[in-house]
Amino acid sequence: MQNNKSDLDDGNLDFVDQNDTKLSNTFSLFHTKEEDVLDSDPEVILEPIHSESYDLSYTCLLIPRFPAHQLKGDLVEYLSQWLQQICISYGWRLEFTTVNPEYFQWGVRVNASVAPSQFMHTIRNETSKFILSNFGRIAQENLSNDFWAPGHLVVLGIRPHPNEMIVQYIRLMRRQQGLYTL
Repeated sequence: MQNNKSDLDDGNLDFVDQNDTKLSNTFSLFHTKEEDVLDSDPEVILEPIHSESYDLSYTCLLIPRFPAHQLKGDLVEYLSQWLQQICISYGWRLEFTTVNPEYFQWGVRVNASVAPSQFMHTIRNETSKFILSNFGRIAQENLSNDFWAPGHLVVLGIRPHPNEMIVQYIRLMRRQQGLYTL
């Protein structure tokens, strides 16, 4: 079955002869008439595409496996630096960090194709390696290769977790570890 131009043309397309290289440098068989598209529907708003359009933002939280392992002293400074290094290495954008003695919280922007479980796994593994290799006392007390308590708190958006949410999360994690009975 052969289609002719009148069967396919809706008035918005210009057909290009593939043998005529003077008309176009592209490989397209047709071109949209831009002025026809822009004038056809006043409700259509064309926006530029930026890479940030495909990023998602998350606010994340981890707590140390042992309550006695407080995030204090040199660990505070190094932890933020290590996280920045990890994010740059993986092409993520670190928006903020908060290091509290009981928890580590940060905001990160990642490509939409990166699942939260994926970046959280990477961050907890890499920061655990840094901490356990640079702070001998913690490594002696923690027999696992993971500095962080099981689980994590991740919320969509760049907004620090409310204090009550953090307190409830810590209480829940400690109860699951068998440390709190409430």
